[in-house]
Amino acid sequence: MKKIIIFLFAICGLAATAQVTTTRFAATRFGDNTGRTLTYAIITTTDATSATLDTITIAPNAWETIVRPSANLADSVCYKFSSTSTSQRVGDICTFMISKGTGAGRVKFGGSVYILSTASAAVALAANKSLIMRFRWNGSKWIEESRVVQP
Repeated sequence: MKKIIIFLFAICGLAATAQVTTTRFAATRFGDNTGRTLTYAIITTTDATSATLDTITIAPNAWETIVRPSANLADSVCYKFSSTSTSQRVGDICTFMISKGTGAGRVKFGGSVYILSTASAAVALAANKSLIMRFRWNGSKWIEESRVVQP
């Protein structure tokens, strides 16, 4: 009985982390490749002013998703891509548009489903500056495409 329960937990664990490798548009003959089926979304996050480092988990579910705080970043924030989400498709784009208020802060990326262009998972953001980072889903990880920090 114990082996059956362990086996069921193992199967459920594998199913929960399954990655989707299909595209949002048809790649078959006579399929729709015009972009009419593509979707767009905005995820608005809230940075709690009382915490020194907020951890916010996001699950992009559209072809192009923009993530932005509801107000200027108060201190530091850690964004995590959901590792159990199956709503992303190959080629999906996630763009972070973050503005910093007064005082310096950091934008960090946690979890294991992203690849940054640098070894550091944190981006320093000076007072009254903005950051735009763009990621693309490759079927198993979010890959950083570009990063612009306002000089």
